Amino acid sequence: MAHARHWTFFMLGRPRLINPDGVELRCDRKPLAALAYLALEGPTTRSRLAGLLWPETLEGSARNNLVQLIRRMNRMLGADLILAEQTVHLHPDVQVDFTSAAHLEPQGDLSRTTLLEGVEFDDMPDFADWLAAQREQLDTRRAASLLNLAQQQEAEGSWAAAIATAQALLTLNQLSEDHHRRLMRLYYLNNDRAAALSAYQRCRELLEQELGVEPMPETQHLAKEIEQGQVELTVIPQPPQLPLALRHPTVLAGRSAAWAALEAAWARGQFIILSGEPGVGKSRLMHDFVARKGPVLRVEARPGDAHVPYATTARNLRGILATHPEVRLKAWQRSALAPLLPELLQDGDPPAPVPAQAALHAAIQDLFQIGARGAVAVVYEDLHYADPAAIEAGLVLISSAFPLGQPDGVPHMLCTVRHEELSPQTAAVYDEMIAHGLAVQIALAPLTEAEAHTVLEHVGLPVPPELRTQLAHFSGGNPLFLLEMVRHLVERGQLSSGNALPDRFPVPEKVQRIIERRLARLSPGALNTARAASVLQSDFHIELIAQVLGAPILDVAQHWEELENAQLMTGSGFAHDVVYESILSSMPLPVRRLLHRSAARALSHAGAPPARIAAQWQLGGNLQAAAALLEQATVDARQVLQPEAVRQFLATAIELYGQLGADDQAARLRSVLDGTH
Repeated sequence: MAHARHWTFFMLGRPRLINPDGVELRCDRKPLAALAYLALEGPTTRSRLAGLLWPETLEGSARNNLVQLIRRMNRMLGADLILAEQTVHLHPDVQVDFTSAAHLEPQGDLSRTTLLEGVEFDDMPDFADWLAAQREQLDTRRAASLLNLAQQQEAEGSWAAAIATAQALLTLNQLSEDHHRRLMRLYYLNNDRAAALSAYQRCRELLEQELGVEPMPETQHLAKEIEQGQVELTVIPQPPQLPLALRHPTVLAGRSAAWAALEAAWARGQFIILSGEPGVGKSRLMHDFVARKGPVLRVEARPGDAHVPYATTARNLRGILATHPEVRLKAWQRSALAPLLPELLQDGDPPAPVPAQAALHAAIQDLFQIGARGAVAVVYEDLHYADPAAIEAGLVLISSAFPLGQPDGVPHMLCTVRHEELSPQTAAVYDEMIAHGLAVQIALAPLTEAEAHTVLEHVGLPVPPELRTQLAHFSGGNPLFLLEMVRHLVERGQLSSGNALPDRFPVPEKVQRIIERRLARLSPGALNTARAASVLQSDFHIELIAQVLGAPILDVAQHWEELENAQLMTGSGFAHDVVYESILSSMPLPVRRLLHRSAARALSHAGAPPARIAAQWQLGGNLQAAAALLEQATVDARQVLQPEAVRQFLATAIELYGQLGADDQAARLRSVLDGTH
């Protein structure tokens, strides 16, 4: 069969496979998935690739399906693009337009769209997760490269080019006010004040539609300066230098009890399981603790491992072999490990049999001990991703070498997990280990307000006292959220006590991604419950949410319990304000408007204040109902002697009637408003 020279696989944008004659050939989803995975991950075991492509199929059948797919594909194309040898890999002469987000050039690649655009893989969830992670890395790298390019173009005075780059940045994140302000400033520098003000108006409308909020004060201030022609922008603002203490705080507030538990478990030689929600500080605590003990071997589990037996183990064994090329395995070890690491088979070795489990576990233990030579501990990151077989192998290893950390034995072992993401099998193994005293679980709780204040006192920056409480509350005691918000304020010059405190804290992108991953794991009912709660904003309860959704109250109660277990809700509200912001900002606009209208009806039935109902109708797009209720709200405001609220309600109602073309109604209220001054 012909070899693959001059074939080209384009992954950026719409996927395309081009033959040596320049002809584009049709490629179905599974071949596309196989080509993309092999292009980015390199040689892969049959089990791993088959498990990704046929997740609901038994391993043997999935491997047969893979063999048939490769044969059929190569026969149809007339070239061996995919080679199935000891591992599955692309022919080395296949040219690929994208190999890593790190290889992106500032120009060219940046103008393209995402990986495998327009192709969905809902029936291959692990592959879909892998692809989503690759797309996220691409977007992150693309945004960083675009930002650097925009700064360079602005420094050179290349306004038109900088404007085009700023517009590309906005396509990646339309809700970033940083990007909107950059575009406004560049239009102004290009002597196009009208375009700058139009850019502000688009920003304002987008934030209103998507989040129901006004632009931040600094964005409004820039628009006002542009309108008045008073902007002084002779130099590009440089981002402030972040102190080291903010990037890596010197204090571990609120962790003294956990540290003591770590010391006790270490002394007993137990397997240590550090659990907690994302951002709570598991990895920081684990690494700080073992850093005081001596050298460590770091290993990890990754998303998608859970459905491929020994996926976690195989990856980490390959890492050990790569860092210890001097290792010469015995024949029985190669034979036992070959189903996991087929590349270990040497010329003349018989095909790998199905290994006896005892031999396999013994070979794994031997290789891990080689990797851990000189190390006092093995630390596992994100072990909740690990497959059950890897967990079982770990149990055998710990059981046979307990207590850990003995001379010539297995080193101490620690891991971090998100307990709510453990599979039932893994949770059962951990429970068994804990029950027999082989392991201990140390759960990290969010920081108290006092502990959050302590962290803020040691970030190397003067955080105003009046801001500390707000930050502690908004973060929900999550250290990552807390520090990301401080970093966000520093970068925007809003940390100084001389500045007015922001009315709202935007959700930092890193925090947004964490929350979005947690939302993606919810059932549809739980997600809709969270969405309804975010639309109601405050003073909600299960009965009210059930009315908004038109759902049975017991179903909503069950979904609420799921949200609490996911640590998104607590008591009668959101676990963090950032959870609320993230749910709201990630909700599709049609869904949000529908829920706002339903919330307006539910609140009306519950006898809520007219102003609250009016806000829901306005966000739901029923401006007529909103304006009428705002008129009613003025009566309530007068009764409680709030003249400023009266004027605000009237002004908003006038604006809404104006948008509706109800000029008579607007004129009537304008005369009332004039009489209030």
